[in-house]
Amino acid sequence: MLKVLRKKSTKMVGTAIAAFALFSFVGVESASAHGYLENPQSRGLLCKEGANQDCGGVVWEPQSLEAPKGFPGPSIPDGQIASAGGVFPKLDEQSSNRWAKVNLNSGRNTMNWHLTAMHATAKWHYYITKPNWNPNAPLTRDQFELVPFYEVYDGGARPGQKVSHDVTIPQRTGYHVILGVWDVADTVNAFYNVIDVNFGGGTNPGPDPGQPDPDPDPNEPDPELPNLPTWDPNTAYVGGSQVIYNGKVYEARWWTMGENPETASYVWRQL
Repeated sequence: MLKVLRKKSTKMVGTAIAAFALFSFVGVESASAHGYLENPQSRGLLCKEGANQDCGGVVWEPQSLEAPKGFPGPSIPDGQIASAGGVFPKLDEQSSNRWAKVNLNSGRNTMNWHLTAMHATAKWHYYITKPNWNPNAPLTRDQFELVPFYEVYDGGARPGQKVSHDVTIPQRTGYHVILGVWDVADTVNAFYNVIDVNFGGGTNPGPDPGQPDPDPDPNEPDPELPNLPTWDPNTAYVGGSQVIYNGKVYEARWWTMGENPETASYVWRQL
């Protein structure tokens, strides 16, 4: 009887150790797939840096705002968008003066993520509150423009530790919230980061389109064309003579003078 009990006890201990090891491995794997918006700083990162106060546990884990993906569909509950579904509920406290704000202009900006693990990525997408949103009400889908102002698919690629996106932020003034979402490819989860922004009245310019090329001179030969004379209506040409006109090469069929190569196809043939 004692031997049987010893065998059962040994088996139970072994099972417990195996379960603990499995739990530890899964926990490490899950904890490795994290990241946050570094510049402009997310609400959670400003908690870690001390600009935001009374934030709860996110001060140690701004990279851990993880929840099911699918936003703006049924992924995380309304009112829990900032906390990724209640992971750190203090982040869902919303008012016009609750959170420190970063200063931005509308227009072209760069969003920089810092990843603590390079997880296979499905896509990145960004949203902004509506012009008439209520900063003293909870963050719900009704508060956001639900068409992303920037979206890029990575197709399962693994990013580097630093990820940057050149985005164009819609025109806004005053206090608004930007939501950045990182959809992981090989899990059901995503990472949610909100940024509290104070928009000035300016707009960052778009890329310089440069000066348009001037219209070419019809009598100026293209540098890529053969080194031939430009057609001159006052010059006599014999059969086989070659000229350039309006960027095209023509050859005379026989003697000609004053006959335009573009209109006198019976005399000139285009090469």
